[in-house]
Amino acid sequence: MTSEIFMDYKQIWAGIRSMYEDEGALEGKIRGEHLGSVIRLTPYAMAANIGSASLMLWALQDLRSIGLYLWYTCMLATACVAMQRWRHYAHRQLQTASRRAARRATWHASILAVLWACLPVFWFASVTSGQQLLIATLFTGMLSAGTFLLSPLPRASLCYASIFTAAALWALWDAGEPIMAGVAGLMVFYAPINMVGAISSWRKATALIISRSEAVRQEQLLSTVFRDFEQSANEALWEIRTNGMLAQASARLCTLLRLPPAHAPSTSLPEWLAQHAVRENDAFSKILDQQAPFHSLPMALEIHGERFHLAFTGKPFKDEWGHIRGWRGVVADKTSIVQAQEQLERLAHTDSLTGLANRFFIHQAIAEEMQAGRGGALLLIDLDYFKTVNDTLGHSVGDAVLQEIAKRLQTASAPTHLMARLGGDEFAVLMRQSRDGSYPLALAQRQAQILAEALNRPLHMEGRRLRMGASIGLALFEPGDTDVDGLLVQADTALYVAKDAGRGRYVAYTPEMGERNQRKARLENDLREAIQRREMSLHWQPQIDVSTGRLCGAEGLLRWQHPELGAIAPTEFIQIAEQSGIIDTLGAWVLLQACEAAVHQPALAGLDVSVNVSALQLRDADFVTVVQATLLTTGLAPHRLELEITESVFIEDPARALQQLHALRALGVRIALDDFGTGYSSLSYLSQFPFHTLKIDRAFMQKAGEHGCGHTIVKSIVRMASDLGMRTVAEGVEAPEQLALLCEMGATQAQGYLWSRPCSAEAFAALRSKWDQGTAEERVPMRSEAP
Repeated sequence: MTSEIFMDYKQIWAGIRSMYEDEGALEGKIRGEHLGSVIRLTPYAMAANIGSASLMLWALQDLRSIGLYLWYTCMLATACVAMQRWRHYAHRQLQTASRRAARRATWHASILAVLWACLPVFWFASVTSGQQLLIATLFTGMLSAGTFLLSPLPRASLCYASIFTAAALWALWDAGEPIMAGVAGLMVFYAPINMVGAISSWRKATALIISRSEAVRQEQLLSTVFRDFEQSANEALWEIRTNGMLAQASARLCTLLRLPPAHAPSTSLPEWLAQHAVRENDAFSKILDQQAPFHSLPMALEIHGERFHLAFTGKPFKDEWGHIRGWRGVVADKTSIVQAQEQLERLAHTDSLTGLANRFFIHQAIAEEMQAGRGGALLLIDLDYFKTVNDTLGHSVGDAVLQEIAKRLQTASAPTHLMARLGGDEFAVLMRQSRDGSYPLALAQRQAQILAEALNRPLHMEGRRLRMGASIGLALFEPGDTDVDGLLVQADTALYVAKDAGRGRYVAYTPEMGERNQRKARLENDLREAIQRREMSLHWQPQIDVSTGRLCGAEGLLRWQHPELGAIAPTEFIQIAEQSGIIDTLGAWVLLQACEAAVHQPALAGLDVSVNVSALQLRDADFVTVVQATLLTTGLAPHRLELEITESVFIEDPARALQQLHALRALGVRIALDDFGTGYSSLSYLSQFPFHTLKIDRAFMQKAGEHGCGHTIVKSIVRMASDLGMRTVAEGVEAPEQLALLCEMGATQAQGYLWSRPCSAEAFAALRSKWDQGTAEERVPMRSEAP
């Protein structure tokens, strides 16, 4: 404890020495503050000194000595000098003071103390006891008052008190009376207490000055940081009072709000937002009424025809009694992000060529009708002989045909019907339940007849008269049905029956249509043993770096060679596997084969491998564990594996799908979004999960070189994927012109028949060998002859 006290006093003396001897900015400020506080009290102190001196002159008038008058004159002179000094500083604030000024204040205090010390030293012993009492009383008061008054200047205070104490002790000793020894003892006891009190007062005042200086520095620093923040960031600080009026609106805030700076002081932020909100104009006021912090409140505003989007984050601030004094927070400009989202949403829900809804949208619409307990009809439409038009007249004419078909569908359908393009030359029409709650088959058949007649009329394209025709499959769904995929299968079954019946007609689904179901049942049964029979194999298609021509990856594609039926298309047996529950076993086998090939096959050495993952696989709670176990078993580095998913994984349980994807990403596995823009694309999911790769469907690449809609779509997808930090892989690249276009757009990778069809492991090894031996120029036209 003694050591701590010693260290404390050691720090005090070091602080006093620093104040009087150091030339730092902080020490100068401390000296200025303390000296200023003493100077401000100078008139009162001098008035007290002259008044007290005058009292003593009157009380000791019987002495009538020249020394007394001389003493009084010196007191007056000292007071005049002090007042002259005070007038010099009276109208200005001392921001800093020099060491010389602090030392001069010590000398002034010492001179004043010496003058007062003369009183007891020269006259105390020779006056009456009553006069001695007056001198002692006055002297004691001047000692205490002066020591306290000079406490901001510790050396001046200590010198003043020391001189007073020494003079008092001299006078008491000189008086020679025993009683005076007791008074001297009291003086010895109380004088140090005055000094300690003065030092303590100085220490607290100095600490306050340092704290206030630090607070100012921090405030200036924060002000600089906030100013730099608003100048460089896409955000601004806002603050409002309890009445909603803006307080200290910065230029950046006015810019974000499209608010004239001159109007900011008189503007209520809630009223401004309510006046210009596109929707929910009371949203900001409602969230303020909750009197709780809020985060990223979106606000869509429109001023002078300009629509922009802001996001507000804020919280209330309160006084010491807990009463809300206002709100403050941050506002961010989200216009570019929202516009990008809206554009991707349009791509996600709309077919880019025809402007109709896409597969995802109509799938969602059917699900909503079923969930609402309504019935309806679904018409699937497939154009007859469309492939012939594409092959003979080119894709541009084919696109024009599709656009004309879309117009005819809209003209021949009721406003309540929903038209969609599912992909290629496949269309769909959703007929919602009629107002009376019924949806008879006859009404649906009548609509199918109207559509068939409209689509069978000849088309006139570039001077040619084309007779296209269409086959239509019709399926009804009743209130209470919940199986969207089952409805699609029924309509698809009816569509194939219509095609088999001679095309150009419509067929309604009936339970008797079992031919396709029989094939499905057989394939399902054979599929369960196809792996053990070694009928399954992986074919590989190379993925090429667009900018360098380097072979950087390969996509593993499952193939089934049935011993009796021959090659079964993946689109057929994958659907069967999903519906029959075999997809998990089949998918795990594909994943294991792909990872083992990537590790052990020289042809795949150093390449990334991609594997398609079904939506049903991702719904399995053990899927992430299966992937992790496969990586550990094969020894494949996680970053070399890329799992390709389609947006259909988000339809039934998007929260669960996102959880699975994040778990896969945590393993180090990359995730690719396949067939973007053709089916279930949705920016809400694209923005919720940071995909590594965005795969551009081959349908877009077929139209990309025409500098029309397809070109714009591919360019937009590449740009938006780049802005979101994703790489792009363009599928279906078949011509060098398409590759050059992708390079110009900044696409990352490509795959397609320009280099190779999907081929067996042996054919891929030969392709890799030829690739490694060729130059970059030789690699572009290289194609595999493998089927």
